[in-house]
Amino acid sequence: MNYFKSFLLTAFALFTLAACNTDDLRDDVDNLKGRVESLEAQINLLNDNMTAIKRLLEGGQTITEITQTNGTYTLKLSGGETVTLTQGSAGEIKYPEISVNDEGQWVVNGEVLTQNGVPVQAVGTPGNDGITPKFRLTDDGSYWQVSYDNGTSWQDVLDESGNKVSAVNNGSSGGGSSDTFFESAGIDESGDFFVIQLKGQNESISIPIVKDLLCEIIEPAEGMNKGYWEIGAGEIVSTTVKVKGDNVIVTAPAGWLATISEANENNEATLTITAPTKATALNTRATADNSSDVTVQVNKGANWAVDKIQVKLSIIRDYYTLFEEGEDINIGGITINKNTYQDANIAVLDGTEPALDSYFSTTMSKPVILFLSGNQEFTVTGTKAISNDLIIMARYENEKPTFKNTAANGTLRPRKGSVYLLNLHIAMEGNTASAGFITNNDLTIENNCTNLVIDNCYFSGVQKPLYCDNKTADIYGINNISLQNNKIQLTAATVLLQLGTATNLASYKNFDFINNLMYSANAVNGQMMNCTTATDAKGEIVGNISNNTIINIIGANVYFRYQTGTSLNMNKNIFYMADAGKTSYLYSFLYENPQVPSIDVTDNIVYSPENSKWSYYHSNSKVKIIPDGEKNQMTLHENSPITSFDYANGVFTLTDEMMTGGYGASIN
Repeated sequence: MNYFKSFLLTAFALFTLAACNTDDLRDDVDNLKGRVESLEAQINLLNDNMTAIKRLLEGGQTITEITQTNGTYTLKLSGGETVTLTQGSAGEIKYPEISVNDEGQWVVNGEVLTQNGVPVQAVGTPGNDGITPKFRLTDDGSYWQVSYDNGTSWQDVLDESGNKVSAVNNGSSGGGSSDTFFESAGIDESGDFFVIQLKGQNESISIPIVKDLLCEIIEPAEGMNKGYWEIGAGEIVSTTVKVKGDNVIVTAPAGWLATISEANENNEATLTITAPTKATALNTRATADNSSDVTVQVNKGANWAVDKIQVKLSIIRDYYTLFEEGEDINIGGITINKNTYQDANIAVLDGTEPALDSYFSTTMSKPVILFLSGNQEFTVTGTKAISNDLIIMARYENEKPTFKNTAANGTLRPRKGSVYLLNLHIAMEGNTASAGFITNNDLTIENNCTNLVIDNCYFSGVQKPLYCDNKTADIYGINNISLQNNKIQLTAATVLLQLGTATNLASYKNFDFINNLMYSANAVNGQMMNCTTATDAKGEIVGNISNNTIINIIGANVYFRYQTGTSLNMNKNIFYMADAGKTSYLYSFLYENPQVPSIDVTDNIVYSPENSKWSYYHSNSKVKIIPDGEKNQMTLHENSPITSFDYANGVFTLTDEMMTGGYGASIN
């Protein structure tokens, strides 16, 4: 007990003492905070100066504008970049003496900076870019450390005697340093040059001041990867260049073509680059020399402004070569490789003989794999049977060869195996038969057709179903139907997968509709899947409809209507309608027996500028499940999820909010 009392008295005394010294402690904390902020500011100034010096030493730059505020020069360069130079002032740390030698190498306190024994270049050499070191203080604030990899790793800065360079302003330890960065910096007497005199150097750095000289390449919004603009073989791309001066010159690497247009009234010109056309010229190894530079130069009298952008051919996969080398090819989550199809009938076709009819028959003894390339149309005519696995794909991933049925009532009829389509343009403008592009008319044996997988294809002129069920008692469905990463252009009201009054629904096990763009220039009725069976309660399908962008497709007949099923996942989709007064429904199940499907239809975006509306379920649906706390009629998104519309090319730009949130399709 006495110990306890003693403890209380001691604690009370400490509390009283602490209360008396609160103001002093607060002052100490504020002083410490201020000192830390001052140190951070001085270190930031040093690193900013290092960046500026490196940029000015690279050449090809003039200064177009100079402002000075409290000892800091802000220099706007002819390449559009802005750098700052600050002469040090009295502070708690001392800057090391930094200069650049005749070989363009960084020198600190008389010692050349090295990384793994190799001098660190301030000025780049062919094949090697210059490096901008970053500096910091040791944990105790006494010495300088340097990083050559943007702060990933650090090492002590040593002077020519091997001593650590001090950062303490009283100079009491280690090598010497100063509280100023430059010997001098400013505009010379003529007013034509900005002159920088580094410490320990006799020669100064002089940068011309030319007000009406500008050359700035604007980095493209797409295609940049690790400092390179990756462009497909034969592809033509463009970006904006800001130019001001007398003459403009553009150069490109061997095999590339670069041109630049006349500048407009805003000093903006268009830089157009054409990549080499031969796929054999692909360069998959990044290089950092002039062989990859597209350079734009602008002069004003004797002065030049220069900017460049590095280009290289993007790596384009050759699916045929990958297949022959035993690599895996992924089609909608299904792996295709030579090991699986060792005995396949393989053909590599360039369009010289465009007709593909001979590869289809009722007696296909082997799987058929067709690799298509070129700009020719590949065709079949009329009804074609498929009696084994059929795989049709583009040879090169950056191509979409056209495949079409030349007969208005022509259709493909799988009776056995699986059908896989990858990277094709499927032209359906001429298909007017209700049987659609593919039908199950010949599927007389249950589970005989396992997969219909269509991946990364472009369907144009769609006015009839992509797949249609025969709707008779002795015909069966396809187990797994998957449409992923496709662009689907509707020109008339239709259903993508039309089951209608189909029987034998137990054959249909899975339906994936993922990351597709389904659109029409004008509002039309459309459905992903439709089933109106009223007698056969055997449906057990698992549906996954996610990350799609649906534009001007009216779901008045319900986007997904089925008899009954196991589950439905319908998330992260964007539904956009430009017209007024349109009503759409996301889903409807006509039966709830023998089981109630699991429903997860949440987190979708619906938007119309003209007061159209969407509901989760149709009033006739036997299953009526909505997200907690919501009503059946969905709330319209406040702002348009799409910023630009190009119906001719099927290109629609989502807002940053949609892309960051993971909504809609991520295809172009």
